[in-house]
Amino acid sequence: MGLFSEFKRRNVHRMAVLYVVTSWLIMQAAEVVITLASLPEWAGRLTLILLAIGFPIALIFSWFYEITPEGLSLEKEIRPGGSITHRTGRRLDFIVIALLCAGLIVFAYDKWWISGPPITSIAVLPLENLSIEAEQQFFADGMTEVLTAELGQIQSLRVISRTSAMRYKVTDKPLPEIARELAVDAIVEGSVQPVGDEVRFTLQLVDGRTDRHLWSGSYQRNIGDILTLQGEVARFIADAIQTTLTPRDKARLERKRSTTADALRLWVVGNHHLKGLEEDSFNKALRAFEEAIHRDPNFSDAYAGIAQAYAFLGSWHAAHALDTVLPLAKAAAEKAIRLDPDLAAVHFALGMIHRQDWKWEDAEREFRKGRELNPSDTAGLVEYANFLTAMGRFDEAIEVATHAVELDPFSPPAHNELGAAFWFAGKGEAAFNKYQDALRLDPEFFQTQWILSDYHVLAGDYDSALPFLEKLKQDFESLAPVMIGLVGANFAMAGREDDAQEMLSYLLKRAETEYVPGSALAYLYSGLQDYDEAVVWLEVAYEQHDQSMIFLKVDPLFVGLHSDARFQDILSRMNFPDAKRDSKDQKS
Repeated sequence: MGLFSEFKRRNVHRMAVLYVVTSWLIMQAAEVVITLASLPEWAGRLTLILLAIGFPIALIFSWFYEITPEGLSLEKEIRPGGSITHRTGRRLDFIVIALLCAGLIVFAYDKWWISGPPITSIAVLPLENLSIEAEQQFFADGMTEVLTAELGQIQSLRVISRTSAMRYKVTDKPLPEIARELAVDAIVEGSVQPVGDEVRFTLQLVDGRTDRHLWSGSYQRNIGDILTLQGEVARFIADAIQTTLTPRDKARLERKRSTTADALRLWVVGNHHLKGLEEDSFNKALRAFEEAIHRDPNFSDAYAGIAQAYAFLGSWHAAHALDTVLPLAKAAAEKAIRLDPDLAAVHFALGMIHRQDWKWEDAEREFRKGRELNPSDTAGLVEYANFLTAMGRFDEAIEVATHAVELDPFSPPAHNELGAAFWFAGKGEAAFNKYQDALRLDPEFFQTQWILSDYHVLAGDYDSALPFLEKLKQDFESLAPVMIGLVGANFAMAGREDDAQEMLSYLLKRAETEYVPGSALAYLYSGLQDYDEAVVWLEVAYEQHDQSMIFLKVDPLFVGLHSDARFQDILSRMNFPDAKRDSKDQKS
């Protein structure tokens, strides 16, 4: 009898099939248990290794042993005519067929019968901090943001901003309710546990419409390898929801992005402060990013952070002299691009830099590139919408800002930017509704208080504007100079000239010893209807390359200057593109 025939007679081939099918079912069950019990990543690998070791053992066992009516016996000890391998084979066939049918039913049920409509949107809820150290919550929040950003690179997936997801940091709401509030199909939740320079992640993906478990994973890595790991996780999630990945999506998610543990921690700190929208926060972010570069001179994400921080320091949020901050921002951005040309954050930063440098075509190109690389980067989209509004391309600004609000529904700046686009487009009611949404989300946010005062003043409803102005005036010296100028102008137009003069005197005194954007004083003089002085300070703003000058051709505060030849001369020197022509060029 040949070897193959003997294999068949002893049911070795049947045992092989039975073992493989049973092992697959065991791995499916192990995946669920490992996730629910928060077991380490190696538990799954250990299960697979043990099953692999058991495979040859099972085959050897089936070769030497046989089941007989008397029980388990060695093949060589069975008396002639006592073998029942043919009956045992039929039983094994039935068992294998039954297990295969069960596996197929489970697979089909999971993949088709309960899968429902395709998943096209997702949110990453704040990852739970399992460390006993409370300060590690900072790190856990940063990891939530990293995973959100990695998923955001997938073109076919709408990813809710980390800002809105953080609303559910402490909640007992069921996942389907959270999914409905965020208008997403799926939710990622999990935990983070840093231990020294290692960090352990446990994640699971849940269908927000059915509360059905879709995928889970547990990983342990060096902190410096987190960016690479999160790209891998994003790829696993994309596979689990069967979303389409373009070749470029795959390449970005698979690229290696390692740094040192200390540099990664500092980068997380910098990202946190970058969202502060005030000068002190930007300076803290800058220090953290620069220290990260000191720890790893080739950390592209930290260079992108430096570029963003300097760009914000040159914006109306802080108003540093652009001839000081822009060269530093450009240098950092160029370094980041050399290290990683597919980093969306640095392209958005370059869009801001070129916008502030009045290089309109370059700004447009970089904003569009950033959006292409990460269509879910809400902060970048808000800046792009701001640029489009300044260029007079209001319909496009509305489209981009609407997308930003969809991605970040609980963000006051996103609602305010959409409101501004509506307002400049002549859609006052829609603008007011967005401003009110922003106010409900954060009644203390200074930007919303100013923008609502502006709305009411320009509508001639001074009584509605004054409560917002009074609140801003309480601590107006802490505001950025441009904001002081805007608030003062609104006081002047509302008939409160004494308040406007107080702010004017304050800015003029500051201008004697430090940099003050000329636009801040031009706004105030225009509000006071001293148009000669307003033009003088606009000329100063032009020489300063003042960031606020980007709104010169659409800003209603300067309507009183439109007939002034000096104003028109400044406007012509700004070389603004024609809004209709530029919009047509972009579409083509």
